[in-house]
Amino acid sequence: MGIKSKFANRILNSKLNLVVREKKVVNLDSAQTVGILWEIDQQEAFIKIKNELYLAGIKADGLCYFPLKKALIPEEINGFSRKQTSWWLEIPKTQVVEDFIRQKFDILIDITGQKSFPMVYATALSEATFKVGYAGGSTNYFDLNIEFPDRPEASQLAEQILYYLKRINKTTIE
Repeated sequence: MGIKSKFANRILNSKLNLVVREKKVVNLDSAQTVGILWEIDQQEAFIKIKNELYLAGIKADGLCYFPLKKALIPEEINGFSRKQTSWWLEIPKTQVVEDFIRQKFDILIDITGQKSFPMVYATALSEATFKVGYAGGSTNYFDLNIEFPDRPEASQLAEQILYYLKRINKTTIE
């Protein structure tokens, strides 16, 4: 871990102590709201999850990260770019992120594979009741960590997350 990562994680951990959230296992049968973290190159997987949640009657909101400084964010996408993070540590400095992490989602789904610090930051500080994703080599801030031998593609991860969220905490398995 480099010096940059150490500083960023120290700041994250100091903020993490202030996060108050109710932790409990939530499945797709009991969820009413879901937050989805994704990166711009994962739009297909994001749309797949959002459509499946819509069909299940679940309200879904997404937060997209554009890792480029000069990225123009389309109006229809709720997101932020590298330019909206601190210049060295990549800590998000935009109200969009703050609003998203303060929402008390029933479930937070992270399909980013934790490959960028701004999304690790959003996952860690989210006040969601149940967090699901793939931590890989990062610190695991998930209540349910989906394991893969190698970093999964977003579509693979989305598929596995939906699979487990349909089956977890059920009295009967279909």
